[in-house]
Amino acid sequence: MPNPQMPQVIAVARSQTGYREGYTEGGWNNVTRYADEVPGLSGYQGQSWCMTFTSWVAMMAGVPSLFPRGVDCSAGVTWFTSASRWSWYPAVGAQVFYGTSGQDHTGIVYAYDATHIWTIEANTNDNGSSEGDGVYLRKRRRADAVVYGYGLPAYTEGIITADAALSGVSGYTYAAAHGGPTASMLLKAALSVGSLVAESLSVNGALNAGRAFIQQTDLARIGLDVIGLSSSAASIARFRDPNGNSVFEIDGAGRILSSVNPGEWRPADQNMLAWTMNPASCTAAGTTLSLGYIYFMQVILRAPATIANLCGFVGTAGSGLTSGQCLAGLYTAAGSRVGVTADQSTVWNSAGDKTMALTAPYAAAAGRYYVALLVNGSTSPTFACGSTMGAAFTPGNARLTAGTYRFCRSGSGQTSLPSSFTMSGATPDANNVWAGVAA
Repeated sequence: MPNPQMPQVIAVARSQTGYREGYTEGGWNNVTRYADEVPGLSGYQGQSWCMTFTSWVAMMAGVPSLFPRGVDCSAGVTWFTSASRWSWYPAVGAQVFYGTSGQDHTGIVYAYDATHIWTIEANTNDNGSSEGDGVYLRKRRRADAVVYGYGLPAYTEGIITADAALSGVSGYTYAAAHGGPTASMLLKAALSVGSLVAESLSVNGALNAGRAFIQQTDLARIGLDVIGLSSSAASIARFRDPNGNSVFEIDGAGRILSSVNPGEWRPADQNMLAWTMNPASCTAAGTTLSLGYIYFMQVILRAPATIANLCGFVGTAGSGLTSGQCLAGLYTAAGSRVGVTADQSTVWNSAGDKTMALTAPYAAAAGRYYVALLVNGSTSPTFACGSTMGAAFTPGNARLTAGTYRFCRSGSGQTSLPSSFTMSGATPDANNVWAGVAA
């Protein structure tokens, strides 16, 4: 069953509470992020932006077709009435319009009772002005003359409304009063639409997201924000702190996979998905590979991704390389080949950064993979490596066993990359070759 859409809309809207428009020459200027980020509305930058905000919220919540997109509140009223989604009664997640005909101002309702509505409104302020400086939470009397009516988005789960005439009608649930989505429901909705809203979601509560427990530290921010999650036991969740720094990763069983120093360079910082090690840690000498051996270097993909390229670095060009027998490939931890490059004999006969395209991109699940290199010819190129300490000294494989080695190789006499390889038969290798995978 898809996630409920109404909590996602309210979570996105509430996440922006406290946002302020631009301020120049001693005054507020109506310049906001929202006009530039909503397709088609950048030309309205610097103008009243309450309707621009609701358009942005719908887009970010993944329901752009459920709300009118534009800057004219009157056009928004027409949009809902033309769709037969209009009511004079509030609803949770409804778009409320203000003015004698709804032309003055708009916002999103997140709760109501018999007397009041609670809303998130943009381009307003503490006194409820329709020309203010930011995004605010408001409480208004339903009977106020300024309140005109309500557009009711067609959420997939239906909509909760105070309109008794809609009681029993498919897609509507009547409630004389409703407090809106719970704190934990809002947090779950926030996570489902991405990290955007989790930075400043203005609700309390806790949530079980996948197998990770999330707890807010205060009313304004989440202490640890999940930026990747799944209920799969083989998958992982990545956490970051309120400043956006990755903190640690866990697998589906809740085991910590890694703890990340926020100041440390990671693959994504160099446009990669995973690597064998930080390339800045490579030695000055590099290493040449024995001809006719397949060298396997293990990388760990922490989240599902499509791998289209393999990465390496050649310090000294090879020579006399054999066409069709110089290849790079991608293998699963079990030894199945899931990607291979075209011939690299003319690529490795020059030094430099090498991005080697797979003949077909591979949609990879999170897990462990091997980048494979095979060289044949007169002289192997020199590849960047972390260390090369002699065949009998392989600290790169410390506490690893056959079939799980981080750096290993095949037997001799190889001229192609086989469709499968028995990893338990690989020989641990001292050449800690640097390699990476990228989109």
